[in-house]
Amino acid sequence: LDLVNLLLSMPEDYLISQDGQTKHVFRAAMRGIVPDDVLDRKDKIGFATPERQWLSAISDTVREWFRTADDVPLLNLQQVEREFELTLTGEKPFSWQVWRWINFVRWYRQFFQ
Repeated sequence: LDLVNLLLSMPEDYLISQDGQTKHVFRAAMRGIVPDDVLDRKDKIGFATPERQWLSAISDTVREWFRTADDVPLLNLQQVEREFELTLTGEKPFSWQVWRWINFVRWYRQFFQ
């Protein structure tokens, strides 16, 4: 929580510089520790992660979380459950929205019940 509060309190240009460089404060803090050619790379690319596999592995648990989340505000649970199933079957491409719904339901349970 302290780290989150620190990051939320930082001016935006600490996170993204005026010229659009991301992780600005982190890169500045690492100068002299991490080689400049690593910090200044522009050719970084992401890598694929098996989100659908992860969802499948925990799908029964997630269904139960959704099934018992009728008191969680701001969610249309029927739509959430439908989108979750479509994502699992591959009928709909993976979207990070699915993880957001899962995390929101879990967060709500943790702090409001």
